[in-house]
Amino acid sequence: MLSNEQIAEKIKRRRTEMGLTLGEVAEAVGVATSTIQRYESGKIAACKIPVLNSIAAALKVTPHWLYGDDELPANVYPADMTRMIRIPVIGRVAGGVSCHAEQNIEYYEFVQKDIIRSGDTYVYLNVVGDSMSPKIMEGDLVLVRCQDTIESGEYAVVLIDNEDGVVKKVMIEKNSVTLISENPYYPPRVFRGEEMDRIRIFGKVIESKRKF
Repeated sequence: MLSNEQIAEKIKRRRTEMGLTLGEVAEAVGVATSTIQRYESGKIAACKIPVLNSIAAALKVTPHWLYGDDELPANVYPADMTRMIRIPVIGRVAGGVSCHAEQNIEYYEFVQKDIIRSGDTYVYLNVVGDSMSPKIMEGDLVLVRCQDTIESGEYAVVLIDNEDGVVKKVMIEKNSVTLISENPYYPPRVFRGEEMDRIRIFGKVIESKRKF
């Protein structure tokens, strides 16, 4: 990876070539203008890869061009960013939080366009806890399509009363909803009759990814 100073020089040069202001790049990335200013000056303690990826997308260059080493391994090729779309990553889902709540965005993650359905809204959610292990582990990112209904047997982010959102397998019957954890240590939670009104579907889980 290039040094902070080398990355800073590339960001400033490319931004100037495109005629963009610091504020315009910041808006595209989803961070404060001061953050882009720090990256461009090289005065940042540790460059965050997700932020650099978003900056690369805003400047219409590959992440490798922006911060990669001069030489790539023989079997590695720069990503085609024209086939990627950035999705906001949120740390938690709580009552009153919607997919459009910008104040809850931590950074952006890139995903292939072909798995995104046009016209829908998506977020990535950082998973907390081990209730869905080993299928979904703490620290995994789950891609969530925001919708308020799902089919029985699908995985979803669910809100119960005023608790934070949780990832569960949801079984729906005429008079009950059962939330199932993959970890056998956590028993199923069954809601019957009027108790079903305590549950709100935040979105359907499309995929999960894990970083080591």
